[in-house]
Amino acid sequence: MKELALIGLKALAGGALVVSFAALSDVLKPKALAGLFAAAPSVALASLGIASLAVGTARASQAAGAMVAGAVGMVAFCIVAMLLERRTGAVAGSALAWLAWLGAAGASSWVLMR
Repeated sequence: MKELALIGLKALAGGALVVSFAALSDVLKPKALAGLFAAAPSVALASLGIASLAVGTARASQAAGAMVAGAVGMVAFCIVAMLLERRTGAVAGSALAWLAWLGAAGASSWVLMR
């Protein structure tokens, strides 16, 4: 029951922050950045805040490290996809970019989690 309440609390806090960030980014310029600040960062902040209160800062620190590793992998994915899409086509470029994400996220996770 405690796990279900924690998930519900994370969902409510994440949703509230998504709406807040979306309202803030609606006011900011350029509008192209609105989606960047709406979902993922606000859900991550809400999840980390609730996790630190519920299970302690050590576990929240591990979750933050995993989020950083995933972000490093996403940057690698975007760079490889951008460089390879015209040369190899969408399917092959996406597959290679996925492998770049896996390698970069795995390597940065290994460095951050030791």
